[in-house]
Amino acid sequence: MPGEPDIATVAQAIGEPARAAMLLQLMDGGEHTARALAAVAGIAPSTASSHLRRLGEADLIEVTDAGRQRLHRLAGPAVAQLVEALAALAPPRLPDRFQPDPPAGPLLRARVCYGHLAGQLGVDLAVVLREDGVVGDLAPGETSAVRTFDHPVLAALGIGELPGAGPAVRACLDWSHGTVHLAGALGTALLTALLGTGWLRRRPRGRALRITETGRRRLGELGVG
Repeated sequence: MPGEPDIATVAQAIGEPARAAMLLQLMDGGEHTARALAAVAGIAPSTASSHLRRLGEADLIEVTDAGRQRLHRLAGPAVAQLVEALAALAPPRLPDRFQPDPPAGPLLRARVCYGHLAGQLGVDLAVVLREDGVVGDLAPGETSAVRTFDHPVLAALGIGELPGAGPAVRACLDWSHGTVHLAGALGTALLTALLGTGWLRRRPRGRALRITETGRRRLGELGVG
C-alpha cells in the first residue's frame, strides 16, 4: 500500500519568498528566462538557477530550450490551481522586494490567471454568464459544459464555439475576491477575445491587466461591472 503523499516536499519548494514570487509571475501562463524571473524575485541571476532547480525537482515548473535560452513555465493547470488556492489563504502580499506585480489596485481589478481572466472583472463576467444561464452554479474546481452561446457578451467577443480538448468551463477560486471566476476553454477564450478587441491591455510587468476606455464603455453597455 502506498504511503501518504509527501506534501512537505512541495510545500518546502514553494515556501521561500523568491520561489513564491517566481511562481506568481509564471501564473501569467507564459515562459520566462531565469534572468527575468530573478528580476521579478529581486535576486541575482546566479542565485535564481538554484531556486528554479528546486522548483523543477518538485515538478512545479518545466524548462525548455529555445536556442541559447532556457525558458521556464508552470508544469500545468494543477500547479496553477495550487498556487491560486494558496493565494486565497495567504496574507495580502509578499514583502515589497518579492512582489512581482504593480500596486494592488490593478491586480485586483483584472489579471491573468494561467491563461484566463481573474480579479474583479473575471468575477463580474462569471456572475453575468451564470445569472443569464450560459454556465451553471459551480463550486471551485467543478467543471461543466457551456449551456448556450446565445449571449450578448459572447456575441460581442466573437465566441461561438470552443475547442473540444479539456473542460469547457472550470470554476477557479479567485483569491482576491473569495468567489469563482471562469477557467477552462471558455475562460481562455474570454481572455483572448478581450485582449484581441483591445478592451484589455497587458501591462509591461506582472500579471495585472489594464481595462481600456473602450473596454469600460463596451463592458458597461453589456452589463458587466
